[in-house]
Amino acid sequence: MKYEILKDSLEKLFEYLENNDYKGYDPFDGLNSYLYPFTFKNRYLSIALQQSVRRLPFNIRPFIGIKLERSTKGIAYIGSAYLKYYRITKEKEYLKKGEDLLKWTIENKSPYFKNYSWGNHFDYASRVFFLKKGMPTVVWTGLIGNIISEFYMETKKEFYRDAIIKTANFILNDLPTFDYDHTFCISYIPFEKKNVHNANVIGSSFLAQAKNLTGIETNKLERFSIEYTIRFQNEDGSWYYGQRKDLHWIDNFHTGYVLDALKRYQDFSKDFSFEKNIKKGFDYYRKNFFDGDIPKYYNNKTYPVDIQCVSQSIETLANFDDIKKSLQVALWAIKNMQEKKGSFIFRKYRRIKNKTPMLHWGLGTMARALTTLLEKL
Repeated sequence: MKYEILKDSLEKLFEYLENNDYKGYDPFDGLNSYLYPFTFKNRYLSIALQQSVRRLPFNIRPFIGIKLERSTKGIAYIGSAYLKYYRITKEKEYLKKGEDLLKWTIENKSPYFKNYSWGNHFDYASRVFFLKKGMPTVVWTGLIGNIISEFYMETKKEFYRDAIIKTANFILNDLPTFDYDHTFCISYIPFEKKNVHNANVIGSSFLAQAKNLTGIETNKLERFSIEYTIRFQNEDGSWYYGQRKDLHWIDNFHTGYVLDALKRYQDFSKDFSFEKNIKKGFDYYRKNFFDGDIPKYYNNKTYPVDIQCVSQSIETLANFDDIKKSLQVALWAIKNMQEKKGSFIFRKYRRIKNKTPMLHWGLGTMARALTTLLEKL
């Protein structure tokens, strides 16, 4: 019965995505507004516009010129969900849909580098850096690289193997690294050294995967960069978002990213040196990021319940074989955050809901999370 609830939810989500040509909004797409020129590209005014659009409890985007669009990470995640659903159902139409979406993703790689990489479809401003539209990040590149690897392992097509190598070469050759006591941290972005733990281990775990699948030479960067993040694990098992003092927060989905990446590194490298650290990190995650069946946003704060935290929780719990808890979270989300037409809402506050359909942030990640759990079941 519960399996059927998940399956019905997923198929409604697929139908919604197909009916909307796989388009949606993004929490940080505020600078796609016609109001953006009035910030004069001032950093603080840009952040104010972007965060205002993101934080309002209702969707102002249609009124300020922000359109529904495709997102490379969102499309890749939906493609991954189709691949997983193909493995579950053995229906080849889902494999074809997944391959079509991944082909679109690869064709829409960043124009700034010869090697393969991906970034946002909007300008992005934060306290850490400013990124112009299309400038890649190691997070998007590593996560999409993982999905290309999934398709290569399923189909053995040379096209995907070539894409894996070109994606790994971006991380190896086009991103700077920060040296710390015989370890390295892979930078979040090109041209500057920006040290963020989830970004670092997403990049390094993809390198381990690429090395395993293609034999590409990495000069052990994946091992040294994993060790960097391991060294900064807090005594209680958690990680800060980053080591800079203004980055000392601990949240759900970035912690999930770290744990999934560490497990992926271990699975593909067969290096079990950090197994105790991974277990300690997951124990912290399990004890501190759930209020009953509700995934908390921060370790010390539940609301707003964010769909990215929900989807990442379902996936991370399933990846670590905590199937019972993953299922409880998924069923709660279907009951409380899925709309009749199949989409999932962006955020649930104590008294109100923000029903904006977020593509990569919610719809793509939920499709992948639900199929990850269904495969485990």
